Amino acid sequence: GYPHLDNKREYTFSERARDVMTCRDLFLLSTQGNTVESIESLLASTTYQGFPVVTSHTEMLVVGFISRDSLVKVVRKCRSHPDVTGKTKFFFSSDVDSQEAYVDLSPHLDKSPIQITEKTPLDRVIEMFRALGIRYLLVTQNGQLVGILKKKDILEHIELYRKGLSHRRQDTL
Repeated sequence: GYPHLDNKREYTFSERARDVMTCRDLFLLSTQGNTVESIESLLASTTYQGFPVVTSHTEMLVVGFISRDSLVKVVRKCRSHPDVTGKTKFFFSSDVDSQEAYVDLSPHLDKSPIQITEKTPLDRVIEMFRALGIRYLLVTQNGQLVGILKKKDILEHIELYRKGLSHRRQDTL
């Protein structure tokens, strides 16, 4: 069931990244304001395999990306530690000025996730997925996160494109 993007087929699209991405309602984390409880709630309410990390929910500048697996491991470890409670804060930096106990998530953060602008041509996006073997791209506008483009989005768009072409061919016959 792993989404496979055929390297041999060539497609020509006029669309841009913003036209194909489906993840516009983002589940993300800001660099501050997270607790053990809020992370547990996020993990319980979603099935996403990872989450973008931004400076704040208003500024939305990308800081990195953290996988679901990393968050699950850290939360489990925290819950087994006697000094950690549900109110214990999570930060994405070891450079925190806090008098309270906190958990540093920076070692688990991918600080350089691949980003594209929302205007990136779909042909180029497909090339990136093929060449880099990635499963997602963060989509930005003026440096701010606006969405996530998944390999699955690309595959679904290609399938719609193929069906559209086959319908047009049958109409002309």
